[in-house]
Amino acid sequence: MTFLPAELPHTAVRGASFAQSVAKLAAQRLRERVRESRLSDDFNPQDDDEFVVAAYFAGDLSSVYQLEQWLWPFEQLESRLQELGYSDRPFGIIVRNSLVAKHLKGVTSFPVRFSRLTKGLDEFMQSSTLRAVFYVNQGTSNFQALRYPEPAHVHLSHGESEKISMISNQLKGYDYVFTAGQAARERIAQTLYGMGDERMFDVGRPQLDRPRSVPPEWKEFVAKNPDGKAVFYAPTWEGDSPSMAYGTIAYNGVEIVNSLLEAGYRVIFRPHPRTGVMRHEFEKAVEDVAEIVESDPRGFLDESPDVSWQLDEADVAVVEMTSVAFDWLASGKPLVMVKPHEPDAEVLEGGLLDRCPAVDPKTSDDVVDLIDAAVASSGLAAELAQLYLGDTAAGEQTERFIRSSERVIRNRSEERRLKHAE
Repeated sequence: MTFLPAELPHTAVRGASFAQSVAKLAAQRLRERVRESRLSDDFNPQDDDEFVVAAYFAGDLSSVYQLEQWLWPFEQLESRLQELGYSDRPFGIIVRNSLVAKHLKGVTSFPVRFSRLTKGLDEFMQSSTLRAVFYVNQGTSNFQALRYPEPAHVHLSHGESEKISMISNQLKGYDYVFTAGQAARERIAQTLYGMGDERMFDVGRPQLDRPRSVPPEWKEFVAKNPDGKAVFYAPTWEGDSPSMAYGTIAYNGVEIVNSLLEAGYRVIFRPHPRTGVMRHEFEKAVEDVAEIVESDPRGFLDESPDVSWQLDEADVAVVEMTSVAFDWLASGKPLVMVKPHEPDAEVLEGGLLDRCPAVDPKTSDDVVDLIDAAVASSGLAAELAQLYLGDTAAGEQTERFIRSSERVIRNRSEERRLKHAE
């Protein structure tokens, strides 16, 4: 008897699905190995590498933006280390994904090293010159690198926020945590046992000191649509667990954008690059909102490389629980938050969602009324910027990052000297 797929016994269906998954995984790994074999030997750790500090990144292309936003601060740090005479190329990057290695080669002049295997990681991490390694996320594969005791391991994160991941006990696995400001230190100290101030250095958000340029697309848009306040709407993604489900675009994105456009605002729409990775309805929502924005002369779909120029060009931001909200504080301009729709999303009591006017799924408040309330709260943004980021004057955050990095390097150099003198 021949069974149609719907008529197959349950165990047979499960077996077929498992076999398909195994075959798909095997094909994927084969493609990865082929890509790896085609990489130039220049991506291997080199005998003459003299990196003093490095960035470790084990993510894939969908999350490489986390590393890219730190490239400019890393460049400023390298320049300082060169001035101090450490080496000609004191900064390097080690990645575990071949596609990421090739991508980074096209966006940075830093030496990029790749190794999927422990052998290459050993060579990189056990270099006699290496003093500090930076991590830009909480990826579990970070712990493959944290086992090396010689360099100091420093957690940076890829942005300040009050997401539950920012107070993970995983932070204890690092020698140091570079925090954005007072609020982050207090958040960690109040949540984690045994995490003292001596391991946390405030560096603000040095990315905000980077010189900013306005995309030509926005200039053209402004020339055609010069009237009306501009709102920067930057919703986050859906998250990979109920506790991290801070994204709301699938529930209220269309309503928010329509309200703003109908009120006469110009809208800069910038969705999170990972939106829709976990849930199709979020991918669909981005498409729906983008269609509305592109069909309205006051709507601008932001496809620029990063979040920077928007702080200068927009008049107000409508943002969920994401690093964009905290970066926006440096602008000193009104901020409206959007509270999570999912009840299981963990929200810090007394945090930014409580301090700012916020779109709440439990109420019928219109985003336009909340913008009016935010505009009326003069001085709030400056107060919050000091709490979350510290001094945001030009160059100050970068200088704090460099000073903190130098301190880590000195500390580890002295610790190694004493240890090997025993």
